[in-house]
Amino acid sequence: MIKSEIESLVWAILLVFIFFRPFLSEYAFLSLGFLYVSALIFCSVFYLLLIDIRNLFSSRLNLLTIIFTIAILVSILVSGYTDLSLYEFYLFVPNILIFYIASKIKGKEKKQLIDIIFFSAIVLSIYGLYQYFIGFKHTLGYLKQVGADEHLLDLLSRRRVFATVVSPNIFASYIVMMLFIGIGLALNTRQKRNIFYWSGVIVMAITLLLTKSSGGILTFVVTFFIFLFALMRYKPFGKITVKRFGLVMASLLCIFILIYGIFARDRLLQFLDLESPNNSITQRFYYWKASINMIKDSPLIGMGWRNFGLFYEFYKPGPANISHYSHNVFLQIAAEMGIAGFAIFLAMILKFLQIGLRVIKNKNDEEQGLKTGFFFAGCVFLMHNLIELSFYFSQVALFWWIILGLFSNYSSESAKSTAQADLYSAA
Repeated sequence: MIKSEIESLVWAILLVFIFFRPFLSEYAFLSLGFLYVSALIFCSVFYLLLIDIRNLFSSRLNLLTIIFTIAILVSILVSGYTDLSLYEFYLFVPNILIFYIASKIKGKEKKQLIDIIFFSAIVLSIYGLYQYFIGFKHTLGYLKQVGADEHLLDLLSRRRVFATVVSPNIFASYIVMMLFIGIGLALNTRQKRNIFYWSGVIVMAITLLLTKSSGGILTFVVTFFIFLFALMRYKPFGKITVKRFGLVMASLLCIFILIYGIFARDRLLQFLDLESPNNSITQRFYYWKASINMIKDSPLIGMGWRNFGLFYEFYKPGPANISHYSHNVFLQIAAEMGIAGFAIFLAMILKFLQIGLRVIKNKNDEEQGLKTGFFFAGCVFLMHNLIELSFYFSQVALFWWIILGLFSNYSSESAKSTAQADLYSAA
């Protein structure tokens, strides 16, 4: 009884930590961020010790994840570590711990976890709206008086919403994940609660527009059309047929794209000027070219975990900006961890995709809509990280690891159900 009460208490504390995760940037508040991560690690380890963690690595996705973590440690030790690489690994540890917790929790805890994630996203999105309509004006006036950094002043003057995250693009990466989670929740609940979830989706969609992140919006649009195609395999949602639902959502998406085209036309015009040295597309080509050259120079062991920025200065072309990230998670992992580390990461991703596709094809599952939303939330994060860097910011990436953990959980549940069915048939 005492163990059960302690477990419930620690779980409640963990939920509080997860709720506040997107509100706290460890890069903006170093001391507070360090304390937060330390407390999160402690609570996560404590909770794992309390719950039944037998066969923790029986799932292939769980096994691949621990192998990937070991590969990071090997990369740090073999390629040479820096204070930054050690600190970045320390920030990475909670992601892995939360992944394993998500892979082992039961039905009630899963529901609580999903609800707290979505509720946190709604609160942060509302804060983003406040920032755009009220906060920017006051903050910009204050920073001009105290003489703040020019980059920050430029960001605020362009009124790109970033809420509590370090940049609008990384915030967009968080929002696109939460949008699919919200849609999945709305497709999975009764009509009364649908209003709440759809309202949250609308708020987050508006917030995504206000980030003015072309990459985030593009990946959302592309993934959403694939998501609609997947929904065509569903049975009708109440009185609305799948085709009608898809038509309505596709129409709303077209309106969304049109609004963005009008709203952020100046930013879109900047992308068309490929000769500009500050064009973000041009700069990304520089990052990717440098990443490929790093892979060629050190194909086996790489440059070392989180050492991309340390070596980029020696690889960057003349007009390129300084960057600590490749803006492509696959290229950066290959450059930093070598081919072996990249192969492990790729195997982990492919296993997630394999599990996800199998799970969402199960039409007999009452949570098919929810799981489809979560699957595409994981996919859109990966797609956005083909051109972005949010994988390396635990403030956002933690939720992607939760998604991976939940799909490992779903895979284990499916395996148990199949085994029980086979046993019943044999009897």
